[in-house]
Amino acid sequence: KHRGPPQRPFPPRPRARVDRPAMPRDERVNGTVTSWNPARPGKRNSEGFGFVTRDGFEQSKKTDLFLYADSIKDSKLRSEAKLFGLKNGARVSFIVQEPKSARHESGSCIEVLPVRDGDA
Repeated sequence: KHRGPPQRPFPPRPRARVDRPAMPRDERVNGTVTSWNPARPGKRNSEGFGFVTRDGFEQSKKTDLFLYADSIKDSKLRSEAKLFGLKNGARVSFIVQEPKSARHESGSCIEVLPVRDGDA
């Protein structure tokens, strides 16, 4: 009898590589909210989510970034997002988090702050 981990008949497949511009870690970038889906009543842990287009990128499914309301660091903006939603065109500053798997093309926004008048 064979003891130990089961033998795989084939070597593991390499993960698909998605070509996207490399982002330096923890570099803050600006973008614009392009859509927002409010929290759904009765759903646990549903706080709302939306999509952001980075400055210098065209809006598309491949380049837009996912934004959870809970990823908003500024308490006033987070409360506004959870209660009323973010308006299309709202300007935000954030750090890009790369996708956690090859199944997801776009990354997500973390440590989100509002862009105030006079900010770059």
